[in-house]
Amino acid sequence: MGLAIFEVAIVVEDAFGVPIPDEDMGRITTPAALVDYLLDKLVPSPETAEHSTRRAFATLCDAIVDVLGPQSIEILPSTAWESVLPRLHVRADKAWYDIESRIGRPLRREHGASATVGRTAIQLSNRGTPGPVEAARLRTREEITETVRRLIREKLEVKDFTDDTPFAAMGLD
Repeated sequence: MGLAIFEVAIVVEDAFGVPIPDEDMGRITTPAALVDYLLDKLVPSPETAEHSTRRAFATLCDAIVDVLGPQSIEILPSTAWESVLPRLHVRADKAWYDIESRIGRPLRREHGASATVGRTAIQLSNRGTPGPVEAARLRTREEITETVRRLIREKLEVKDFTDDTPFAAMGLD
């Protein structure tokens, strides 16, 4: 495996925030194979999505306790926001803002029976829980393909290739 292949890995890792171990890069021989690899790493499995929702719920609960102090009730996904932070509470707007600040992003504030801590955690998870995952946001196959093509053209200065052209044929082996 040549030095230029490591260049491909470095450029792609920087662009997508996805580390590519040397043993994996040795098996990725074309831009199409690279796109498939990135899709596999960027699209979460159901287990990853479930973990993300649990992490978002834990982050949200920590923010609630940080802002409002220990709760007299156990906070569950089914816990109504009204029981944690009554809408008519004197400090409700400030407390909500402080919770958003602790989480690092705005939250959609809902009212009524459907306004639960768990539902808010799912919304937070769907938008991405803050942290290093931000760099690896979900992308479509088309976005990944176009980005890989652009990186090869601009960063590696290879102009004439297709998605099935082996990196070795591009002089990147």
